[in-house]
Amino acid sequence: MSDKSRIPSRSHLTTRIRNVFSDPAFGDFQRDRAPRRKGLVITLCLMASAILWFMFSMQETYTQFFVFPTSVQNVPPEQALAGLPPQSVRVQVEGQGVQLLRLYYKPPTIVLDASAGTIDLSVAVAELTGSVRMESVMPTQIELILEERVVRKIAIHAVVDISTDIGYFEMGGRRMSPDSVTVSGARSVVEHLTDWPTIPVKMSQVNEPIELLLTLTDTLAGLVELDLEEIIFNVDVQAFTEGRRPIEIRVENAPSGREITFDPISTVVTFQIPVNQFDQAISSDDFYASISYEEIRTDTVGRVFPRIHLPEDLDVRESRISPVSFGYFFNLPERQ
Repeated sequence: MSDKSRIPSRSHLTTRIRNVFSDPAFGDFQRDRAPRRKGLVITLCLMASAILWFMFSMQETYTQFFVFPTSVQNVPPEQALAGLPPQSVRVQVEGQGVQLLRLYYKPPTIVLDASAGTIDLSVAVAELTGSVRMESVMPTQIELILEERVVRKIAIHAVVDISTDIGYFEMGGRRMSPDSVTVSGARSVVEHLTDWPTIPVKMSQVNEPIELLLTLTDTLAGLVELDLEEIIFNVDVQAFTEGRRPIEIRVENAPSGREITFDPISTVVTFQIPVNQFDQAISSDDFYASISYEEIRTDTVGRVFPRIHLPEDLDVRESRISPVSFGYFFNLPERQ
């Protein structure tokens, strides 16, 4: 058999191709691809339209408002600002869309030269906007007032609102480290400062000692400089218990030989005391009620109101006596 006898004839190939395209499976494949191909074409057309619209829109001229930040520079070391300038400037400009888009995403910073005193913002903004035409700026000018710089050390005020749990009290006072801050700024600003507050903190149902890292406020940022930003705040919180005991009533500065009897002759004091000081409070002789002889002598109603004297070495809280008022009479000396 010759090689030519193995080569398919043209009519045979045509018949095979016709059979492939007339195959039902091939028809189904073409029908499945048709919707996807149509969706892709529509998407590409929309994208091309959007790109063309954006390109032509960016060539149009628009008028737009922008807000440009400001920055103060060239303040002499021995001087300080007496007042803060505006932190931003409102500018109306006209230009092509592509130029305005650049300003929108990267607004320039307006530098305020402190050595210049009064600054014409229309000139400063025009230098920054370049080919974009500036139509208005608000404010139109800024005056920077400089004063002598002074340095002072003032106390720190910890703004901490602590509410302890039932049966717990603060002990030993509140402590800060450090308790003062060095402030530097214009004389008219610094000389009136008495203390520097921290950012407020509120705590409730506290039943243990606490230590906090407090941040100083920055309400005068840009006008004054501080030598620190944070302090450590400590307060001891301990459990207290209720105590109750009778105490005597003492008369202060009574003349020699003058004796006074009260009715009733003693009173009962109720108080809160740290658990580890309870036994001392119950037995202390320095726990009593007192009233001066002068108060008794000048009394006109026949009843007096003694005050509680607390032991200095004990942390007594919420003390009260019952009863609170007493009748009295003078004891006459016995006749010889």
